[in-house]
Amino acid sequence: MKDRTQRRASGITFRAFIIGLILVVANAYWLMITSEMASRTYFLTFVSLFFNAILSLFVLVLINELLKLFVPRRALSPQELLVIYVMVVMVSTIGGHTLICFLVAAMTYPFRFATPENEWADLFFRYIPEWFTPPTNVLDDYFEGGSTLYTAKHLRAWLVPVMTWSAFIAVIWFTLICINSVIRAQWTEKEKLAYPIIQLPLKMATESSSFLKNRGMWLGFAVAGFVEILVELNAIIPKIPSISLIYYIGDFFVGRPWNTIGEAYFCIFPFVIGLTFFVPLDISLSVWVFFLIKKTERIIRMGVMSSGEVYFDERAGGAWIAVGLLALWGTRRHFKQVIHKIINRPSSIDDSQEPMKYRTAVIGIVIGMIFLIVFSYKAGMSFWFIGGFLFIYFVMAMGVTRVRAEFGPPFHEILWIDPARLMAVSFGPRRVGAANLTILTYYYWLSRLNVAHPMPNQLEAFKIAERAKISSKRLVWIMMSATVVGAFACFWAYLSVLYKFGASSATGSVVDIGAEIFGRRLQAWLSNPTGPDYGAIGAIITGSATTFFLYFLRHRFFWWPLHPIGYVMTAAENGGISDYWSAVLIGWFVKLIIVKKLGLGAYRRAVPFFLGLVLGDYVVISTWSLVRTILFHT
Repeated sequence: MKDRTQRRASGITFRAFIIGLILVVANAYWLMITSEMASRTYFLTFVSLFFNAILSLFVLVLINELLKLFVPRRALSPQELLVIYVMVVMVSTIGGHTLICFLVAAMTYPFRFATPENEWADLFFRYIPEWFTPPTNVLDDYFEGGSTLYTAKHLRAWLVPVMTWSAFIAVIWFTLICINSVIRAQWTEKEKLAYPIIQLPLKMATESSSFLKNRGMWLGFAVAGFVEILVELNAIIPKIPSISLIYYIGDFFVGRPWNTIGEAYFCIFPFVIGLTFFVPLDISLSVWVFFLIKKTERIIRMGVMSSGEVYFDERAGGAWIAVGLLALWGTRRHFKQVIHKIINRPSSIDDSQEPMKYRTAVIGIVIGMIFLIVFSYKAGMSFWFIGGFLFIYFVMAMGVTRVRAEFGPPFHEILWIDPARLMAVSFGPRRVGAANLTILTYYYWLSRLNVAHPMPNQLEAFKIAERAKISSKRLVWIMMSATVVGAFACFWAYLSVLYKFGASSATGSVVDIGAEIFGRRLQAWLSNPTGPDYGAIGAIITGSATTFFLYFLRHRFFWWPLHPIGYVMTAAENGGISDYWSAVLIGWFVKLIIVKKLGLGAYRRAVPFFLGLVLGDYVVISTWSLVRTILFHT
């Protein structure tokens, strides 16, 4: 009885694991249907706090409250609820329109759409390893539908590529867990980073009864929920009045130089305002200020000076690399102590309570890197560019994770800034070579968007474990189980559905994204293999230098008001927080008034309202998405 009580308190129980696995498979299927097949697609994992994970937790909390009333011995503990939530988050880093969609597209698209005109067969087919993709004789049924995955021919054809890429996913995700195990203590306990994204799930699970009884929370829930219900009903019945949550304001800027402002939106999404309330004021201020500076620069350079290409995306790539390098540099003393611990020299750190012993974590990192190097080399990449890929991917992963832990932005989309593009512009497609570019293209799914990146979600899971007193050592294997099962479940969801209904009939991007991957990128590089783009190289250097300089100002002058993370988040041409700058502005202004004018007491009293604002938005959108998923089969 005592052991059972201890396991229940730690959250790592058999029933939590089984419920979590069931929800892992269910969420893999839900994410596939709602992002690729439903009449109106929803991208539930485009945000830092996943819509589907919050709804899954919300439903479990409601059921659990009923169990507490009628069968209290059967109720789940807060720790069990959070373990299940973490498992759903893990599959969400793979499923839907984030990673698996792009990977499946890369595995199928070129063989269906190769023509004598685009010359793909001559340009790059010979560089694609056979174990990357299924045989072409099973793709007609995949694209046209009216068939089933469950034939010997189809299952045999997909076995090797699915196993290959599932292993690849598992190794990268495990390597990132090992890195998080090493940096966790420094960022969480010594630097005490805020981890704003975990506030809502923690409140829902650990304070469920008081949270659900809070009137302020339900007021915020009602405001956001009512607005989103009107929006959704208006999409079905246009006569129903609605509140537009996003406006395109670029049309207001006519005539030169103003019409060179580029894409510009004004949005008032409740959940963005709610999440911004938990972001430090200096960072939310910096987001909208640097956005306006970027747009001003664009107008001056393109509209007044007619300078042509401005390379904002490459600049953003340099900025993100700089954040990753600064994160590594800031952790250097901790790394030194970790090394001392590993080689049994005197060290000031204790790893007995860490998710992994530091020696185990470092060995895991080394083995993971060796696997990725051998995998890439066997696929056809040269060692030089394998090193470039690994450096850019893992440094940017550190940057994204640092930003999430410190800032907790509602979005951190990094669109089109991936290792292949950065190396292609830096060295030139001719120097990189067709074989390297082809394999890097097959890695594009890892970092096309960076919106559901596994590393920050893993570190937040460890922070949740610390706050809720969950065994982080056992949580490592729970997370890996959810990752492995989730990878297979995501492949199953895509292939079983698309063989039945046909990929060509999908309303999402599982086919269209292939044109971007192979037509607008790889074909362009190989058909016109140029040298280095010095304008792009200059932009990468500028983005890095600006970020380093802003960090210097931040640490040198205490009065400096702008945080470099605000620059990094808005440096790219489009996407990410740039599209939601106005909602960040509103959230910043509301928090500023409450904190500066009304005081910290008023801030604490306002917290439930803003959590409700996020929850109401999430529950309505996710429920609507789930209904459309169910209706897809009727």
